[in-house]
Amino acid sequence: MEILELNTFLEGKLQDLSVQSGLGVDQLTFLFCQFIAYPLAIIYSYLPNQPILKHIYGLVIGVWFAWISMKWQILHSFLSSLVVFLLVRLLHPKTSPKVVYLWSMGYLSASHIYRMYTDYMGYTLDFTGPQMLLTLKLTTFAFDYSDGQLPEDKLKPYAKLMSFKKLPNLLEFFGYVYFFPGFLAGPAFNYKEYSDFTDGSLFKKAPGGKMPSAFFPFAKTFGIALICSIFVGLNMKYSLYYCRTDEFYTHDFIYRFFYVWLAGSLSRFPYYFAWKLSEASSILSGIGFSGVDAQGNPKWERANNAHILPLELAQNFKSITDSWNIRTDKWLKHYIYERVSFSPVAMTFLNSALWHGFYPGYYYSFMTASFIIQVARVIRRSFRPWVLEADGETPKPTKKIYDFVSVLVTSFTLNYIMTPFVLLGLEYGWRLWSSVYFVGHLGALAIYITGTYIIRPPRVPKKTS
Repeated sequence: MEILELNTFLEGKLQDLSVQSGLGVDQLTFLFCQFIAYPLAIIYSYLPNQPILKHIYGLVIGVWFAWISMKWQILHSFLSSLVVFLLVRLLHPKTSPKVVYLWSMGYLSASHIYRMYTDYMGYTLDFTGPQMLLTLKLTTFAFDYSDGQLPEDKLKPYAKLMSFKKLPNLLEFFGYVYFFPGFLAGPAFNYKEYSDFTDGSLFKKAPGGKMPSAFFPFAKTFGIALICSIFVGLNMKYSLYYCRTDEFYTHDFIYRFFYVWLAGSLSRFPYYFAWKLSEASSILSGIGFSGVDAQGNPKWERANNAHILPLELAQNFKSITDSWNIRTDKWLKHYIYERVSFSPVAMTFLNSALWHGFYPGYYYSFMTASFIIQVARVIRRSFRPWVLEADGETPKPTKKIYDFVSVLVTSFTLNYIMTPFVLLGLEYGWRLWSSVYFVGHLGALAIYITGTYIIRPPRVPKKTS
């Protein structure tokens, strides 16, 4: 009864704050959960080394976060997870991953369709966000257990790290599902990581075999989140949603061109902000620990979901995919790209689009990105050798100009192709691209044709022994 009264009191306060601040109750609830997670994560880090106690504590807090954020919609995460638990237990390990994938992606797809029907192009934070993260957890859970039943010499390096042989019980499984530092905003850890964390083996390479101090890594990450919040404010002022209005198209080409560039860059900062807030609680709990460097210093990269500067200053799209939504990228790479036999690049981007939902803007963006990846390979093969010496490694003086141009072109291309992803609707992305004369598509096509059929890279002399 006291818990219900506490929740009612909290809801009332958040409603009042929503009126005063202009932010939605859903957004304020998310922020409340992120900030209250910090002291709760500190308590978690001081719990006795008893896995059962840690499972219970993390599960209770995670369920509470889910309840105050989405009320009875919590049933979606519970039911979809329970079915996966039963499927993996009842089916043969060779079969279960495919069935779990179809079930989890099917459930997520139905959730996206329901969301489109009830809140078309809306941005209320509901159960679909955590369900997306849960889809990563459930599918990797099934694949990792299946991999664990195979001889190690049959596994790729990443599969060796994440595979496990013994299935968890219900408490362990749901402790993993609802682990509170990552439930609402990620990252989606693999079960092996969570299991090693709760039994303490995650810290076996740490000094003294114990969790190192997390204060400075936490302070750094939280400081980055605060800096990102400034850009979130700028994103509210210079939003891509302006591109949905008729007024935007009264401006000339130069304005539209540079507005898309600026607003596209700013549109990523709400994600950076949310991810860094969540990463900070993962660090405080200890699961953010990722081993030690060559000097024996602790590293805290496990919960890092974005390398901000490497992404914003990227010279190519590989750097972007390596730096953005890192945990989802690992899922796409190790559980989609490496496991499909037909057109892996296109299938990976298609899965990424399906994972996000069914708005046409997603498919505009991801299918274009699939082509851009091919163009990037042509650039590296046909253009980059011209700014390197004959050994193919030493840069010429012109390499600095090449690098500078690469940053500018990559930045614009990223914002250009991902704008429909934010605008969502069929007409909005097409109207925007046509208003800038499909400059990104035509430029990429010209580079592809030139690099494939016209320019040939300089010949590198063969090395003699």
